Amino acid sequence: MENRISGMLVSLFGIVVLFFVIPSQTEVVDYGWLKPATLPSIAAVIITLSGVLHSVFPKGAVEFEPASALRALLFLFIGALGVWLMTFNYLIAAPMLMLVLMRVVGERRWGWLFIGVVLLPAFIWFCVDYLLQRPLP
Repeated sequence: MENRISGMLVSLFGIVVLFFVIPSQTEVVDYGWLKPATLPSIAAVIITLSGVLHSVFPKGAVEFEPASALRALLFLFIGALGVWLMTFNYLIAAPMLMLVLMRVVGERRWGWLFIGVVLLPAFIWFCVDYLLQRPLP
């Protein structure tokens, strides 16, 4: 029963994102080959359909582990803090957020840290700011 409920909640989340969050947070434009709401809408539809499939065909047992729940809350807090910091300056906040997240999950290799902290935020900035010509905060 818990699997069915979680699937319904995920479906509900996808519907809310698709019909309320995306329309209120994306601008409508009549130019370009990719509209701002296209990719988020595709992701919301996939989330909704995944929740429906999980409700219809539940698999496995549900076990609540307090340590895993606290770890998930830690990631939620770090993510929310990172999003808030990115409203001030993306180029400073994104690498800091990536460094904290990578260290929390246990990444210690310098090569991967460099890719995640320097190259990935720079690539995202290049794609959004330069290619799509959309400003980042």
